[in-house]
Amino acid sequence: MELYQLKTFVVVAEEGHLTHAAERLHASQPTVSAHIKALEGELETKLFIRTPKGMQLTEAGCRLERKARDVLRAASDLKLEARSMGDELVGDVSVGLNTDAEYLRIVPLLTSLGEDHPKITMQIQQSASAPVQGLIREGKLDCGFIFGPPRRSDIVAIRLETTQFFVAVPDVWKKHIDGGLAALAELPWIMDPSDNPLQLLVNPFFSSRGLKPSGQLEVDGDEVIRVLVAAGKGVSFLRENELKAANRIGKVHAVPFDELAIDLNFVCMQRRDQDPVMRAVIDHVRRVWELE
Repeated sequence: MELYQLKTFVVVAEEGHLTHAAERLHASQPTVSAHIKALEGELETKLFIRTPKGMQLTEAGCRLERKARDVLRAASDLKLEARSMGDELVGDVSVGLNTDAEYLRIVPLLTSLGEDHPKITMQIQQSASAPVQGLIREGKLDCGFIFGPPRRSDIVAIRLETTQFFVAVPDVWKKHIDGGLAALAELPWIMDPSDNPLQLLVNPFFSSRGLKPSGQLEVDGDEVIRVLVAAGKGVSFLRENELKAANRIGKVHAVPFDELAIDLNFVCMQRRDQDPVMRAVIDHVRRVWELE
């Protein structure tokens, strides 16, 4: 019996589908099937029943899944214990950025971490808050930055700050500011995708006032949004540093609203925060965000 077989068993049980499990494990479906078949053969027990809706655990499978999780957890604890015994931390950490690196203080983080732990290497991937969480759960990222709270309880969050957003209005529509949000709502709006946590602020922001933006252009990417706003193509929601960047391209006005604020969090999976390498990264994130 191999640990990779137990991991495959647990992932298939979680996903309930061979194809989804294969995607999460970065393996082919035949490989996943072979792992399950080999494990069933060694245990002399059928673990799953194939149904039209996917893979369903047998009664024995349900009981053995809990045991498999215990074994995988013990193996993880053993690895963490061994890593903590070393004189120098060594490892690769992949981190997802949900917005621009400057705002997330990535250069100070790399500098601070490199000074204390030169053998920890960070691999950086740009994404959005929702995909960052999904990639962390799938094991494709170790940690990352998100706006808003985690969507699942198995993700640990460290609050870095409360980020304030502003309604950003191109200079060409400056006169509409005097008419309040009702007048601004009649202008073209540039929005993030609907699964972006910022929408948790945007939707009630308008609905509480009985308003709805007249025309919306959905754009995935902070840099593109601020360029379009600066070019006078629409109104949007921008942070203070984004407004400064936009004003280097064209003139943009900021209209403040207190409720346009959302927490910025640094996240990773539960138990990963006990890994000495991840613990070091977390400590340096806290340091550069002055949380200590």
